[in-house]
Parts: sequence; C-alpha cells; structure tokens
Amino acid sequence: MKIKVCVGTTCHLMGSAAVIEEINNFPEELMNKIELSYATCFDVCHGMMKPPVIRINDKFFENVEPENVKEIIENYMKEVPGAD
Repeated sequence: MKIKVCVGTTCHLMGSAAVIEEINNFPEELMNKIELSYATCFDVCHGMMKPPVIRINDKFFENVEPENVKEIIENYMKEVPGAD
C-alpha cells in the first residue's frame, strides 16, 4: 500500500512531520505493508480539504493527526480488498 504524506508548507505547519514520525513508529508487521513517501503538495487544500493531508493509494484523507493516522490506515485496509 502506497502512503504519501504532504510536506508542503501548510501541511508542514499543521503537523505533517508528527504524522510521519508516528507512521515510522508503527509495528514492523504494519510497516512491511507500507511504502511511505512524501509530496510537496497535493493541491487539494484550497478550500477543499483541511491539512495535513495524506494519500493512501488513490484516496485522500484530511485533518490527519498522529493520534488518528494508524486508525485511518487500518480502516482503509479493512475497506479496500487487497489494500494490504
């Protein structure tokens, strides 16, 4: 599963670095299912989504915080067959 975290200015100021740190602290069995990368900007925050934003495969998630990122990823894996 490909996870891309926005590290553009707005997302960075809203805490994307803490989200990345939390993802990097996931258990090894979950990390083995993740291909983590970064984006300068997804260009979706202009009134459409609240930063920080992540993209899992082709789906965007807004207002991601360290406290909810693991739940977002696990729910995505449950909802999308073959996502893991």
